[in-house]
Amino acid sequence: MSGGSLDYICFRIEEIAPKVPDRELRKMTFDFAELLHDLEWYLSCDTSEKDWNAARDKFKKKWFGNRDERLQAIIEESVDELKSELLEMIGSEAKR
Repeated sequence: MSGGSLDYICFRIEEIAPKVPDRELRKMTFDFAELLHDLEWYLSCDTSEKDWNAARDKFKKKWFGNRDERLQAIIEESVDELKSELLEMIGSEAKR
């Protein structure tokens, strides 16, 4: 059986993530849940230390650096979502 050493907290955090109203923090919460999943599987001896280190490094690189790039991507995603929603309201299938 995989995981279990942290009582599958990663899944509970993943359930909470969509409720976080701040877009950046919501994305970070999803990524943190994924990181905790990797930690739990490592602590349960289902994956290697190398796998855990790679997951940890990926998370740290994404969330402890390059904030401007990350925020720009969130802005672009938000604009695209709003545009799609507004076009749907008027029944338009216009190309972007």
